[in-house]
Amino acid sequence: MASVILFIFALSIGYYLSNLLSHPGKKKHKLPCIKIKNLEIMPNVRVHIRSKTFHIHHWVYWSIAAVLIVHFYDGVQQALFQGATIGGAIQGLRYPDRFKIRYPRQISAK
Repeated sequence: MASVILFIFALSIGYYLSNLLSHPGKKKHKLPCIKIKNLEIMPNVRVHIRSKTFHIHHWVYWSIAAVLIVHFYDGVQQALFQGATIGGAIQGLRYPDRFKIRYPRQISAK
């Protein structure tokens, strides 16, 4: 019973943190931009190839992490980490462009 409560608590924390860090309208919570050649790591994971940009949404990597956690943790740690990752994935699935991966490449003005 305690692990279920911990899971629900971690789910809400993961949802809240993903909303805080990934919501496009929240300007005051901007993350630094980290880019290595054609791979952008932060604030979003994007791969730029020729005239296309492939955006890896955060719900994709949170879902992969939730599956991997089953193999590495058990008990309370699993409930905590899996709740947080599933909460982040649920938050990412709320966006209308959640399944759009390929975009036209935009040249940044830097």
